[in-house]
Amino acid sequence: MQILYFSYVDLDTPSACQTHTLGILGGFAANGCRVDAVIPRPLVPLPHRESIRFHFLSPYHGGRRYLLREVLYSAGVLGSLCRQRNYDALYARDMDVFVGPRLCSQFFGIPLYLEVDDTPVEGTYPCLIRKAVELNLKLDYHRAAGLIVPSLPRCRIIHQRFGVPVEKIHLILNGTEELAPGEIPTKAEARQRLGLPADSFCLGYLGVIYERYDFATMLTAMADCQALIPHLFFIIVGGGPSLEQVKRRAAHLGLADRVVFTGFLPPGEFARVLPAMDVALMPLTKAAALEHGPIHTKMATYASFNLPVVTAGYSLEGYPEEVRRGVWLVPPEDAGALAAIILRLQQNPAEAVRLAQSLRRYVMNRLTWNAVAADILTVMEKSWKPPTAK
Repeated sequence: MQILYFSYVDLDTPSACQTHTLGILGGFAANGCRVDAVIPRPLVPLPHRESIRFHFLSPYHGGRRYLLREVLYSAGVLGSLCRQRNYDALYARDMDVFVGPRLCSQFFGIPLYLEVDDTPVEGTYPCLIRKAVELNLKLDYHRAAGLIVPSLPRCRIIHQRFGVPVEKIHLILNGTEELAPGEIPTKAEARQRLGLPADSFCLGYLGVIYERYDFATMLTAMADCQALIPHLFFIIVGGGPSLEQVKRRAAHLGLADRVVFTGFLPPGEFARVLPAMDVALMPLTKAAALEHGPIHTKMATYASFNLPVVTAGYSLEGYPEEVRRGVWLVPPEDAGALAAIILRLQQNPAEAVRLAQSLRRYVMNRLTWNAVAADILTVMEKSWKPPTAK
């Protein structure tokens, strides 16, 4: 299958945007597709694959200062490629103001598939502009042959708010790199690298540090557990706008010397740090849990390292059975409930290992990037029609 891919995200920061974009592209290539990828020019070289050709936009600046220029430029690049080649599908990581994928799908008769990886309307807009953005998204969603959505609440939002038929919306969870057990170092080795005691018990977080994730509850639960788990530490891998606020909160609770901040790490270095963790945390705030659900991008990465996963939400109903059985769920913003789960996992290591291994088996079978890309291609093939003449 010949795929034209578009994504306008930051590929320089080793965060979920970078990991997801490169993971999906690699998955398409591993499943025998040839891909032309239109993305912002990164500052560092990207992995080379014979079946992926990169076509670069201007470097990603963030914010909205250059957004109109990039909307027009990306539409021109996509249109030029569509004139030169025949594509079986156009796959875009959905961004609220970009129009190129939809226009090329309409003009060249290429089936469009959109990945809705975050809130449909991202960020804050003045009222009038927000209505225009929502209209643009509605046109995108109704033009698309299929929507790939990794969040159950977001599936409902797209159906109810934008009127998209449920048969066009496909729940496909985010993936992770495939890891062989031999690639994972021991806890002792990982803790030694971080300068932590061998007998420590370590909570862990991986990702961007910002207001969506409930660090106040995580740190409060940690403080509540400290008397019963003397060598308790919290390893935070990542960075973001709330980093200093989290540091201040940790200091206020007397945890400054127990929280280790590594900064962002590229995925190739996760194996140096994540095995040191005993419990992997990803609780959202109440508002974020309602909007995004309890299962999001970190789960598969945590599970690949055999870590028990604790999240916050109101229900796991609707997610795969293996996920419902393998993830620990607590109510959002409930430090007492989170502390109780942490203590249970510390006091019952056999139970923690059993559930972590069960979840890892599922992730390695169904949620590697190759497997996720295969699921997306199955969606494409079911709705695929031969491209019309230009």
